[in-house]
Amino acid sequence: MTASSHLRRHWRAASDTQIDLALRSARASVSAFSTATAEHGSLIQNWIAGREVLEFEHYPPDDLVDVRKGSQFYYHSHRNGDQEHGHLHLFWHATATGRRRYLKLGKPRWNRTEPTHLFAISLDARGLPVGLFTVNQWVTDGHWFDAATTMACVDRFAMGGIEGYEHSCRWLTGFVRLYRPLINELLVRRDRRMARRSDLTKALQDRDLEVLSLTPINWIADMDALEAEAARRGR
Repeated sequence: MTASSHLRRHWRAASDTQIDLALRSARASVSAFSTATAEHGSLIQNWIAGREVLEFEHYPPDDLVDVRKGSQFYYHSHRNGDQEHGHLHLFWHATATGRRRYLKLGKPRWNRTEPTHLFAISLDARGLPVGLFTVNQWVTDGHWFDAATTMACVDRFAMGGIEGYEHSCRWLTGFVRLYRPLINELLVRRDRRMARRSDLTKALQDRDLEVLSLTPINWIADMDALEAEAARRGR
């Protein structure tokens, strides 16, 4: 599989500043991935820590939550696919209007609904990212935002150095920055699909609608394409 045509088009039109930012994110992500793999065997092993992977269980068991940044993710496995071993669900703690919801010490992490779901990342058995996708509201609950508001949450998503998971958190933060243009495109496609439904409230709870948009990715090829664009500009 070759590099994403959507990303290549975006990078050709991007400013030098945007290319530099994407390049820093990509390189930081690769470095963190290499370190996590060397220390744990793979990103997946960092989260499951040798446990038996049970369908639908969260890894780590209590999720990883950056209370200061309002970001959260977990890994789990429950789908049969050609490449996917499991996937990460990414969340951001938001109010009903899309603003930051601050967590209070000693209080439940959320009230009534879980944190707002942003998108998900498919990983193969080696821990390499192989796809991105979005899901319907019933899958994870939380507030439902349009693509623009969800992207504002994505832009604030970042995982700090949670003890024992520093490298996988750094990998994820850089990965999200690198794939921002493709995440935005996925969310727009998600909204277009839901816009074809006459009753959005009903559609958001339709069990026949689970994955709303998805795209396979080749992480290595995408980074090579970015490096080539940077080299063309002499960055």
